[in-house]
Amino acid sequence: MIREPFVEGKFYPGVKDELVTLIKNCEGSFLEKKSNKILANGKLVGFISPHAGFIYSGPVATWGMARLSLEKPLPSKFLLLGPKHTRFGAAAALSGADSWKTLLGNVSVERELREALLSTDLFELDDEAHAYEHSLEVQLPFLQHLYDSCPLAVVPLALQYASFETCSAWGKAIGRVLSEKRFSDVCVLVSSDFSHDCSRSEAYKLDGEAMDVIEKLNGEAFYKLVVSEERSICGVIPITVFLESLKGKRVKGTRLTYSTSMDVVSHSRGVGYASIMFEEV
Repeated sequence: MIREPFVEGKFYPGVKDELVTLIKNCEGSFLEKKSNKILANGKLVGFISPHAGFIYSGPVATWGMARLSLEKPLPSKFLLLGPKHTRFGAAAALSGADSWKTLLGNVSVERELREALLSTDLFELDDEAHAYEHSLEVQLPFLQHLYDSCPLAVVPLALQYASFETCSAWGKAIGRVLSEKRFSDVCVLVSSDFSHDCSRSEAYKLDGEAMDVIEKLNGEAFYKLVVSEERSICGVIPITVFLESLKGKRVKGTRLTYSTSMDVVSHSRGVGYASIMFEEV
């Protein structure tokens, strides 16, 4: 079974050449040049990337891809963690599809990793959760553009709102699976936008505080900050799960860049976008 694109022509162009041109424009956007800013200080174990319309969040997303491009060799497998923006499907839903289709081709779903995650009994196969969800679909064109003819396979996992205890259980299970030698070439891509419906100054302040906590790898503190203050970081669950998966590992979190939709188009209230990398130390 092939998972068909849902937000093609909405979040990104519905014509292949226009999509490639937009991704290239995002790479050369108004943000500072990445080549002199991004260094590889250890193996990349994962990164946070935004999932809005490409004209808004694409420039920030390309920073994570630029860091990923420095890996030698490139990781061949990705665990994609994203929030559920709908109520459809299971709470922790793995895609049962064989591949995901975009204008740039089909991306295979990695079966061995998917089966290992299913064996924990904490995740379910459920394609209904993915059918109308955009948070993971929009990551694929950026990966495909970077990888071109290189091997690439993914395991999409969509997560709904849950207690911290549940997030911790999910994260620890993922951490155990990814610690297996056979999955040493798996990189985790966490899909999240940051503050919503904030002024530019509010967004920079609130998201700066959240990124400070994320960089400390404190999943519980991050979860409590977002939930107790009702902050509008839509990827609070996948970020918390990822941070919990890192427990016991020597990892450093470092923000690559941050921007808002208001930096792209002048408007009074908008959305924040962050790119944060996590490297072994």
